[in-house]
Amino acid sequence: MEHDMDEQIPSYVYSPIAPDDFRVLKILEVHPQIKFSLEAFSIYEAPGYEALSYAWGTSPEMEESLCNGARFRISRTLGQALRGIHAHSGGGWIWVDAICINQTDAEEKAHQVAGMGELYSCADQVLIWLGDAADQSDLACALLPELTEKIWSLKDSEGGWRPLSTDDIVAQGLPHPDDPLWCAALLLYSRAWFQRLWIVQEVVLARACVFLCGLQQIEWHVVVNFAIATSKSFFVSNIAGLHIKAMGEDRVSRSTNGIRLIRNSRRLKDSLEDDEKEITGLQATMDIMQSQGASVKVDYVYAVRDMLPDALRDQMVVDYSDEIKRNYGIIHARFFRQCLERLSDWPSLRFPPNAGQKNIPSWCPPWGSGWNYSYLPIIGCHAGRPAAISPWSSSDTVQEIVPFSPVFHGSTNVLDVRRILRAIKACSAHISDGADRHERLLGVLIGQCGWLKSPQFSGRPDGDVLDGFVSFLEHLAANKEHEGDADPVPVNLDTAEYFLDQHRFWRAYLNLIMIRWPGRSFALTTNGRMAIVPCHTKPGDTVCVFLGGTLPQVLSRHEDGVHWKYVGPSVVDGIMEGEVFDTKEEWIHNKEIFFLK
Repeated sequence: MEHDMDEQIPSYVYSPIAPDDFRVLKILEVHPQIKFSLEAFSIYEAPGYEALSYAWGTSPEMEESLCNGARFRISRTLGQALRGIHAHSGGGWIWVDAICINQTDAEEKAHQVAGMGELYSCADQVLIWLGDAADQSDLACALLPELTEKIWSLKDSEGGWRPLSTDDIVAQGLPHPDDPLWCAALLLYSRAWFQRLWIVQEVVLARACVFLCGLQQIEWHVVVNFAIATSKSFFVSNIAGLHIKAMGEDRVSRSTNGIRLIRNSRRLKDSLEDDEKEITGLQATMDIMQSQGASVKVDYVYAVRDMLPDALRDQMVVDYSDEIKRNYGIIHARFFRQCLERLSDWPSLRFPPNAGQKNIPSWCPPWGSGWNYSYLPIIGCHAGRPAAISPWSSSDTVQEIVPFSPVFHGSTNVLDVRRILRAIKACSAHISDGADRHERLLGVLIGQCGWLKSPQFSGRPDGDVLDGFVSFLEHLAANKEHEGDADPVPVNLDTAEYFLDQHRFWRAYLNLIMIRWPGRSFALTTNGRMAIVPCHTKPGDTVCVFLGGTLPQVLSRHEDGVHWKYVGPSVVDGIMEGEVFDTKEEWIHNKEIFFLK
């Protein structure tokens, strides 16, 4: 009988709204069925309201709700979010994108999406729904503020983060590294909300925001400070490796991504409050676009539009027409080109190469392809002198490739010392004799040819640098404790800290190897230069110096014989410090122009 009555209730039909209007809802009941009222107001005369931020999810499950007395189908995920925030919202007006925007009207959706930044910035606060309680989240939420404060206490008097033993960590009042509390805290950052691209503007533009998980509530600054602290402390950042079996490899990866997202969101929020940090904010935006997910390709640009500089934002017109969705590469390329003009540098964006996606040019990043290290972050590298960003000049050709074996074990994410040793010895066998060849090789392998000028390498050990590093690695590799195990396991944290504290020089080097090597190969050029290049570089590819750029770039000839394809950034010994501009070679006066496709 009740089912028959539901069938007789008409479905809700949206009424058109004026350009300056937006809808908000008020939750009336959540049990047994969600009931809410929906009204439209002018953005200039709207009542106070809160905005909901949640993960839409991909589940097809739906449930029936009542909107102004009419049937309204919502996703099961949204239903859980509305029930979850009801106890926290105080019964006031709430803006929820999935309901307050007519998702079936492309014109209205485009107009409303273009104004979403203003809607979030005008809200009294943003309610961030992480989901129901699970994985000891109640305990993690309750103790996260105290845990964060104690991690920050690990800073030394000079502002650095000293390495500590387990006993020291416990003495500071922190849980033992094996304590499940660490796992529970890290699992919070692995939740679906932290994997979305749209959530960035929802927190960056908010006046205030609060995280809700089950019945628990966490302030924004606590979530931010924990994310920053875990990345600053070498000891704490390695604790996740001890909980891989409990968390699972996928959730460890998602947790790492979530922590990085919060850090980048903080950078972006700071940049919007300080005009001098515009470039920092734009680079943070690029990192976010690379690592986060969006269900519609054009949303990789639209989701960050309201956080862009005014001149760039005005050129990104929101359009959800079928034609634009099919040709999303046009939007991506237009956006990235505008970014290049503002940054006046290509590799500082630190994106992985676009490996054959036909819908976008080779020089445009494959947004949302997942965070990986198939690129070279810039630390202390300076190619050439400041100049205009065009034209460019060809300088050398790749002759020989020596691929790196993966230095991480796939299932445990453990750095494999033996593989590093094999790679270094293989590279050494391919370089010519010379008084400084070992030092130059190490500089290339860490992607930092000017490495001796860097603060982290100021305490260089005496004697042959390469021999010293090889001896250090052989000492670690000689540990027979786990010999014969099917999978490598992490070294005990205390043991690792002992070695790394004794060899601060090598700690900095290993940190760079973890960033530089995955997805890359060692190479020799026809002029005898050593280089690190993208792993899909082929013999015959061209190494170019882009005037005004930061790193040499590798290009490959396009099949049409006229254009070139962008392969990726490289580190090349001998042309990293502007040496080519000190020569009187004829090519400097006959620059070449490469047309990228």
